[in-house]
Amino acid sequence: MKVAFCTNSLKEVDEHFGRATSVAVYDVNTDGAEFSELRSFIPIDAEENHKVDINTKVSALNDCSILYLTEIGGPAAAVVVRNKIHPIKVDENASIDELLENLVNKLNDSPPPWLRKAIQVK
Repeated sequence: MKVAFCTNSLKEVDEHFGRATSVAVYDVNTDGAEFSELRSFIPIDAEENHKVDINTKVSALNDCSILYLTEIGGPAAAVVVRNKIHPIKVDENASIDELLENLVNKLNDSPPPWLRKAIQVK
């Protein structure tokens, strides 16, 4: 499954979904995780709170099952969930490597219901 991280540093989850201009995408399975690609978004207007149109961003991430972020607004979360992407809010500067390791461990152990559903959806 593909898992996305809102990041500027490529090492940590350090961005709000609406402001994220780059999202790192990883292929994740029970054997581990591998970086797939960096998806970049062109800001509409740097003065606006949401620099990239939410629908455009979600459409570009529609092959992802899980999306890690620091914050997400209610309307944006509804669009994300409606597109069968499971958003996960984490503390700012959470390590992507640690989150991936934890996710792989959950896949190999007893995945919680939300994770089983995310795996089956995409």
